[in-house]
Amino acid sequence: DGGYKKLPRYHQYFGIKAAQEHVRRREGGIIWHTQGSGKSIVMVMLAKWILENNPNARVAILTDRTELDKQIERVFNDAGEPLVRTSSGSELMEQLSHPAPRLLCSLIHKFGKKDVENFEKFIEELRNGPNQTVGEIFVFVDECHRTQSGKLHKVMKAMLHNAVFIGFTGTPLLKSDKQTSLEVFGKYIHTYKFNEAVQDE
Repeated sequence: DGGYKKLPRYHQYFGIKAAQEHVRRREGGIIWHTQGSGKSIVMVMLAKWILENNPNARVAILTDRTELDKQIERVFNDAGEPLVRTSSGSELMEQLSHPAPRLLCSLIHKFGKKDVENFEKFIEELRNGPNQTVGEIFVFVDECHRTQSGKLHKVMKAMLHNAVFIGFTGTPLLKSDKQTSLEVFGKYIHTYKFNEAVQDE
């Protein structure tokens, strides 16, 4: 990581091992690791494993804040895994329609379309004429509880209908968020809760 050699802590190691089993089955899910426990490093290691072990795989990392998008880019670059940061939704879909790059990041709001009066009609159009993406796409969604409950997720699922979605969060899920997040992504892949982090100091 920027010249420093890092090893995963046990929750990162077992989280990645659990995620690998989901990826092999092409199943999504949620990695719930408490704030400050190194989710970015988990993303790097999991993405690296996916790309090294599946020649057809592509990994797209989506965040909902510019500072997170920049942080993800920095962490991957520092780990020697350069990724392409797209500047618009059309650019992201354009990149995914070609075999390279295999590793991308983007802001999730780029999946939203401004001033769409009839949103359901827009979704239906996307579903009926899905964008032709190349490869097996794995989508990592950072802070998945914040953006994935409503329309944005519908757009993403319509545009990337064959993708496997893995959500990452460290924020306690409110009952409504929890239900929606579980419906959207599937069950928990791995958890590392506050009390465990406190015990580990």
